[in-house]
Amino acid sequence: MKKILIILLKMLFVGSILVYLIQSDRLNFEKLMLFRDAPEILAGMITVFVLVVVPMASIRWWFLLRAIGLHVELKQAFILTWIGNFFNTSLPGAVTGDVVKGYYVIKAQQEEGRTRAFMTLIIDRFVGVFGLIVMAFLSLVLNHELILSQERLHSLAWMITALFGCTVLFYMIVMYPFKDGHDPFIKLFHFLPGKKLSLKVYSSFKSFQHQQTTLLLTLFLSIVLHTLIALIFFYLAHLMGIKEMELATQFFLMPVGLITVAIPLAPGGIGIGHAAFESLYQLAGFSGGADIFNLFIIVQLGVFLLGGIPYFIYSSKYKIPLEQQNIMENN
Repeated sequence: MKKILIILLKMLFVGSILVYLIQSDRLNFEKLMLFRDAPEILAGMITVFVLVVVPMASIRWWFLLRAIGLHVELKQAFILTWIGNFFNTSLPGAVTGDVVKGYYVIKAQQEEGRTRAFMTLIIDRFVGVFGLIVMAFLSLVLNHELILSQERLHSLAWMITALFGCTVLFYMIVMYPFKDGHDPFIKLFHFLPGKKLSLKVYSSFKSFQHQQTTLLLTLFLSIVLHTLIALIFFYLAHLMGIKEMELATQFFLMPVGLITVAIPLAPGGIGIGHAAFESLYQLAGFSGGADIFNLFIIVQLGVFLLGGIPYFIYSSKYKIPLEQQNIMENN
């Protein structure tokens, strides 16, 4: 009952945001017809998602698995990433893509490898967020005159700077080889709010303290992946008629918007992402952020739903029975 109530509250929250955006004319689905006049942009987006984004995300996760001795084939990591995207798209808040990917990998592991398999999923998710933070900070540094000339972006710039500092500090702590039983940060996390989640994330990363190359390589892959997505947003902004926006400004705003999308309230961040991008674009002096995100998310959802194909044809020995899905949801 509690699970159903939480899902209904999430749906109500997201629905309220969408209704507000539509009634205030900040979200216009007629803008989708713009692709009719620019089919090359639509084709380019689909190509980037299919041939770059999904494969690169698969390789990033595969590197994490290999680094801790879990020998999963790259082909399997690719298929499971597609399946994970399908569940993230269609069933947010229920059977998430991470849980499904973890289930498949665990089925192929011995008992001692199962915890490590789930740890790679936690790390992969946070590496994606860290990549967004680093990308936004690099854009700020390389184009500080342009961004700081817009006074309304100053508070956002300070926030990104602080997040970048925390990210660098976190990686330094994770890579530092504390002696067994003498890690002061484990004790510190016991006094912080959300200690269970904090300890789980920290312990997962700490298991890679001797795999520094892997941590840095996966972070680099995240930055490259997000850079390509930022280019998509840039061209969508031009399609919408926002041709005055500099590429540097887009590279600064897009990561912040996608960080908010990481909140798992709706498929692909629907509602939350629309509101976030509308507000961010307004900070930069532009309108239409919600429509641009809408164009992006509809294409992404359409592509990621293709992950249902490998899910339904995947080997039956790895198929998740319906009753198993219900157990996973309740847990």
